[in-house]
Amino acid sequence: MFQEIQPHILDIQYLPKEITPLDYVVILNENKILMRDVDGVAQVPTFQKIQENYGEEFMQADYLLSIEGRSFFFFDIELKEKTDFRFQNLNVLRTLQPKWLAFATATAAHLANWYLQTRFCGHCGHRLVKGTNERKLVCPSCHAEIFPRISPAIIVGVKKNDQLLLTKYAVGYKRYALIAGFVEVGETLEDTIRREVFEETGLQVNHIQYYKSQPWAFSQSVLMGFFADNVGPDAYTTEEYHSDEAELAMAKWFDRDKLPQDDTTLSLTKTMIEAFRKGEIK
Repeated sequence: MFQEIQPHILDIQYLPKEITPLDYVVILNENKILMRDVDGVAQVPTFQKIQENYGEEFMQADYLLSIEGRSFFFFDIELKEKTDFRFQNLNVLRTLQPKWLAFATATAAHLANWYLQTRFCGHCGHRLVKGTNERKLVCPSCHAEIFPRISPAIIVGVKKNDQLLLTKYAVGYKRYALIAGFVEVGETLEDTIRREVFEETGLQVNHIQYYKSQPWAFSQSVLMGFFADNVGPDAYTTEEYHSDEAELAMAKWFDRDKLPQDDTTLSLTKTMIEAFRKGEIK
C-alpha cells in the first residue's frame, strides 16, 4: 500500500530545525501542491530551487518531518506559478517516484494543510503560535492547545458467501469502491460500519472483522478496513440495484472470480478487493 516504504523510515517527531538548501519545501494553494515540472516529470522542490526561481526572502519555515536524512519544511506563503513550477493536485503524489518520497511528501502536505487551516484560536480568536516541545499550536491568550487533525474513517467490504459488494459514487471517483465513511461523534467503529452500510445500501451486516489500516493524507484521515457479512436472506433479487442515489450511482454484487482488477494496490480499498479476489478473505 501507499505507506509501505520499508526499509525507509518516516521520522515525524517534532524537533526545532533550521532549513538547509537541500531540504524539501511544501507550499500549498487551494489544496494543490507546488511541484517542479522537469521534462514532464513532477519533482518535489528543494529550498535551493525555490530560492533560485523566486528570489525572495522566505520567512518562518515550519519543520514537518524527515526521511533519508532530508527534511520537509512548510512556508505559509502565496506564490504564483512560474517557469517550471506548477501547482498540481495532490493526487500527483500517488505516482511520484521513489515511493518513499511520495509517501513522505503526502504526509508533509497533511501537516502543512493543518497549519494552513489552524491559524487562529477557535475559542478566543487570538493568533496561534507554535509549541516549543511538541507538535502543537498554542493560544497565548487563553492557553488552548491544538494538535494535528486526523479524521478516522472506515472502509468495509460487505460479503455474501462468495460475493463482494462493490459500489460506484454518484460524483467524484468513478471506479469501483467499497462502502466508506467518516466516524461520527459518539460512535464506535462497528457502529459506523453498520450505519454507513445501511444508509448507503439498506443492508444490515454482522460478523465484523478488522483487516488493516492506512494513513491517507489526501483526506487528512486514517482509514480502517473491515470485512462484514450481509445479514439474513438476500434483500435484493436483482444483480444490480440503486440505493442512496445522492451518494451512490450503483451497488453490485460480484463473484469472487469476476471482481474487476486494478493495476495498483496503493489504496486500502484496492488491497481489500484484491485480498477477497485471491481467497485470502473467506
